[in-house]
Amino acid sequence: MKNKRPYGKDEIFKSFKEIIKDKHDVIFISGNVGALGLHSFKSKKELLDTIITAILEISGPDTTIMTSTFSLNLANTDIPFDINKTPSMHGAIANYFLQRPDRIRSLHPFTSFAAIGPYANYLCTKNSRFSYGIDSPYDRLLSMNNPLTISIGMPPNLTCSIIHHVEFIMHVPYRYIKEFYHPIVKENGSITREFFYMHVIYHEIYNVIKRDRNRKFFQYFQKNNPIFMSELGSGKIFSYKTKDFFNSAIELMKKDIYSWLEEPPPIRPYRN
Repeated sequence: MKNKRPYGKDEIFKSFKEIIKDKHDVIFISGNVGALGLHSFKSKKELLDTIITAILEISGPDTTIMTSTFSLNLANTDIPFDINKTPSMHGAIANYFLQRPDRIRSLHPFTSFAAIGPYANYLCTKNSRFSYGIDSPYDRLLSMNNPLTISIGMPPNLTCSIIHHVEFIMHVPYRYIKEFYHPIVKENGSITREFFYMHVIYHEIYNVIKRDRNRKFFQYFQKNNPIFMSELGSGKIFSYKTKDFFNSAIELMKKDIYSWLEEPPPIRPYRN
């Protein structure tokens, strides 16, 4: 039976201390705070303010906190992307970041990221026009000394978008590079079209492939690496070392390039 008692500041600090074991230069967070159930705060902003405060107190004030602020709903539309106003489709955590005046957001109309802290500029400015790969926010994240990933309220396999960076690096055959010429709102308010790129699934197999939801990656990772978990409210929070997971995922994909899928695609439009 789920705990119906609202959780508050003390429970947040206790739980995050159980999953943040070291000092980290960057912590990537994502998930669904609603899955934690009832809380004692007046608003989600106050709740998330407390979570950010807890992370910085435990990991250290020099920690940069990062999240994904995707707006994939803009793809294949003429809706301009405004780095300061376009909301994220990723829910409360993402949009909390976007409402903070101290956040830095990367310039990609569909797969942007946001960060707060001393490394925010490095992570989220002057990035590649590709969603993933060299000089993408994930590439910059992995160049840091000790990045940590935290999943709030959801199992980590369901919040693991870095796996798409792995797919890009490994050149998975079921995806290809698609070019988009999308309108962008400039700093002076004018709108111009610019080129951006995404690693997308072949449309012929999009609806027939069976996605594994990253289960195989995490099963493989946990053979040699810990995932820390703590209960919070009526849900759970999780953490794992980002570089260790990335390296483990690369290793698995070297053995099975279709690890992201339950099984290889039944048809392969990319086959000679």
